[in-house]
Amino acid sequence: MRFSIIKREPSYFFNNMHEDLTRFLKDTFGDMEFMDKGHTPLEMTFRPAIEVKETPKDYKIKIELAGVKKEDIDVDLYENGIIVHAQSKFEKEEEKENIHTSEFRYGKFSRTIPLEHLINTDNAKSEFKHGILKITLEKKEPEKNEAAKKLRIDD
Repeated sequence: MRFSIIKREPSYFFNNMHEDLTRFLKDTFGDMEFMDKGHTPLEMTFRPAIEVKETPKDYKIKIELAGVKKEDIDVDLYENGIIVHAQSKFEKEEEKENIHTSEFRYGKFSRTIPLEHLINTDNAKSEFKHGILKITLEKKEPEKNEAAKKLRIDD
């Protein structure tokens, strides 16, 4: 067995380290909030927790959207999945006090949730209570195929 030596620049191995580490931290801890000089949280994209459960008849999806108003949530339904958009807005207070620490998340959120089975978009149901968006998506019945046809093989 022969091996060839490939010369690489040392930076080759570290080119994507920052992006990989940032992605790991975001997936693990969510986005960190940054404040501008006026101590106002800057809007960022955030990634709330989701849960997708499947039953024989439907999908049940929960999305944690604490601090988001119902009117700031949009859900697009497709036969093979959904896309959820939401926005949590920073509300300025009239008082002249500065925020020293804020761990609340503000910003936009968009998440595509692909589904294995086709869904009936006409029978989708949702409710939003206590910061949790619950979506129930009924699975579409598979279309019944006609009886198998024989293929004649020509010479």
